[in-house]
Amino acid sequence: MAHTTDTANLVVVITGCDTGFGAEITQDLYQRGGFTVYATCLTQEAVTKYNALQSSRIRAIQIDVTNQDDVNRLRAQVEAECPQGVYCVLNNAGIIDGGFFDFTTEDIFQKIMDVNFMGIIRISKAMLPSLRTFAKSRHCPRGKHLPRARLLTITSVAGRSNHLGHGGYNASKHAAECIMDILRVELSPWEIDVSMLEPFYAKTPMVAGLQHGMDRGWEAADPQVQKMYGIDWIQSIRKRSGKMYNLSTPSKWTVDATVTAIRKNNGAQRARVVIGFWWVSTFIRVQEMFPSFMVDFVTKCVMKCVGAWPKDPFLLKEKSD
Repeated sequence: MAHTTDTANLVVVITGCDTGFGAEITQDLYQRGGFTVYATCLTQEAVTKYNALQSSRIRAIQIDVTNQDDVNRLRAQVEAECPQGVYCVLNNAGIIDGGFFDFTTEDIFQKIMDVNFMGIIRISKAMLPSLRTFAKSRHCPRGKHLPRARLLTITSVAGRSNHLGHGGYNASKHAAECIMDILRVELSPWEIDVSMLEPFYAKTPMVAGLQHGMDRGWEAADPQVQKMYGIDWIQSIRKRSGKMYNLSTPSKWTVDATVTAIRKNNGAQRARVVIGFWWVSTFIRVQEMFPSFMVDFVTKCVMKCVGAWPKDPFLLKEKSD
């Protein structure tokens, strides 16, 4: 039998709550009170940890956002337990894998897109009826005090700029930003706010594991491809990836910005919120404003400077030896 949620609490559905942003945002909302959080997790281990709290305000569910049956099960449970509708959906689940194009297989590209883009599509479609139910309740006499319904998505600055070595990830984030830009207008008749949180690299387990995908791609690559790039190339990439975590922003910056977007009455009325160091927004604007040939020239210079340029692209040196 379904346990109806307390109507005094606003219902929030968050994906990807095993670790990282999702776990921290869920914990923050739980401590503040006033929300019932449906925390979707990929692993049963994470679900067990949430259940140990023995709180009706956190309802952990094992969901794989790439599995439509799982998403349908989430929808059925939420609709049964939350007749008042869902106030906020936060698309947070995401992965980063692969590396440079030559070292990323088609299967990895497919996997990234299935989680980072199609996962958003599945969850948003499944939760949209409940968001509309909540939005409609604001027009009832008792609902005038309620905040606007909102659909939030944690994308990335990678959805606005192109970072070398993460083509699959960048493509998925560009796709996610595109559909959110469209939904922001398409859902406006129902007074559902749509907003994106765009973090720079942050200190999360996902960023900490960046190098694993690079190494898998290198080890699986054709020997001829490895020769073109050279051992110095992969060592330079490993060195840069190892430093990336230390140069990343605190995860708290993204958590705080997302919680603000959830809690404030007008928190989701900005199309996008860039989260990072002061220069990140400027860097994005420069990339968007300057001609491509200028951006490409600077990028190629940086590649050569940091050792990310292939050693022998045509294997000419090998033939001359």
